[in-house]
Amino acid sequence: MTHQPIIRFGRLCAVLALLLVLPFVAPNYVVHVANFVLIMTLPVIGLGFITGFTGRVSLSQGAIFGVGAYVTALLTTKLGWSPLATFVPAVLGAITVGTALGGPAMRLAGLYFVMATIGIQQIVWIVLLNAVEFTGGPQGVRSIPAVGVNGFEIDSTFSFYFLALAMATASYILAKRIIASRMGLRLRAISDDELASSAVAINVTWNKVLALVLCSGWAGAGGFLYAHYVRYIHPDMFTLEPSILLLTMSMFGGYRSLEGMLVATAILESATEYLRPFGEFRMIAYGMLLLLGMMFFPRGILSLFPRRAPKPAQVVKERTSDA
Repeated sequence: MTHQPIIRFGRLCAVLALLLVLPFVAPNYVVHVANFVLIMTLPVIGLGFITGFTGRVSLSQGAIFGVGAYVTALLTTKLGWSPLATFVPAVLGAITVGTALGGPAMRLAGLYFVMATIGIQQIVWIVLLNAVEFTGGPQGVRSIPAVGVNGFEIDSTFSFYFLALAMATASYILAKRIIASRMGLRLRAISDDELASSAVAINVTWNKVLALVLCSGWAGAGGFLYAHYVRYIHPDMFTLEPSILLLTMSMFGGYRSLEGMLVATAILESATEYLRPFGEFRMIAYGMLLLLGMMFFPRGILSLFPRRAPKPAQVVKERTSDA
């Protein structure tokens, strides 16, 4: 009997314990940065369903992230909805836009798919910028209310940290279960060989669209958190730049490694704060990180710490016990 699940569970509990202690011992600015890290883990995890399990590179995740933010912002400011009541509409809105625009592009591959996602990114940004009566145009949406739970408003950096941590943890656990399910096996098979997958009765097109739905849903959930944390959004927050950053985090972490994506998100999102004095030149730094990452550890940052292979006797023992 293997002890790997117990070890993984113990590691998860240890990491969660450290994260729960962080806001009590760290300065407020560090907690503020940690909030952005936790928020960005959601669209990065979602992007993993496309990049890791369909073999496609998407540059429209920032736009779908923005759709979720705008849906919750408009429902709360213009229609007076409770912030919590807008979570499902924000996710569904992101899924609707992401699937409607990205669904036809899933038939493409390689550079053609990348160009299609850039087009999706620009379409969403132009709509947000020019639909002035609906989205506020360049002025954006102001005075977005804080999330409230039983009369308590989560309007401080400290309190929001626990909401973001809870959602990030739930997203991670749910994504792990999906990847370990039969659906995850089908997605991995499609990524490895689409022709062979279709030969064994896997509906390739349907599963690609399903991966797109998951990708968009995670982005919409992240957009919900983002809008209610920054409390003010405008179209320039959701240009091509955040899509590039999200893709960098996904690639730097490893397409099929959720843990690697989380580590990469923490490193790169935190580094953003230190690169701000360089202005637009920080994108050069991100480009260099992406290039170096693909050159030296294409399987993700966690490949720097290779797992120790089990001993042959242990493998035989485990197979015997399973039989």
